[in-house]
Amino acid sequence: MRRSILFIILLAGAALFLWGATLWAQQRSSQPQYEVKSILPRETSPAQYQQVDQRELEMAADQGWELVSVMPFVYKNEERGTPAMSPRPMVTQTYPAYFFKRVKPPR
Repeated sequence: MRRSILFIILLAGAALFLWGATLWAQQRSSQPQYEVKSILPRETSPAQYQQVDQRELEMAADQGWELVSVMPFVYKNEERGTPAMSPRPMVTQTYPAYFFKRVKPPR
């Protein structure tokens, strides 16, 4: 008698576990999946960079990409002025990187 009660309890626990796992899997699959894309400044020659072209950003937006973040990608410090100037003033240039996401199309 005790064995049959224990068996029924274990069977009910296993069924409850499987039911919960199924619900979790359904909930997880209903969340949207995303693709990510980054557009970075180009290095034209060693230590020389080119800003991201505005048309490239517009093209990404036209393709359904949503801008998520813009971050400084390259900090470039240059001394300006003649060597006779002491100390020479330092100029900092920043080249941003752009990060996008969009919902993956269903397969």
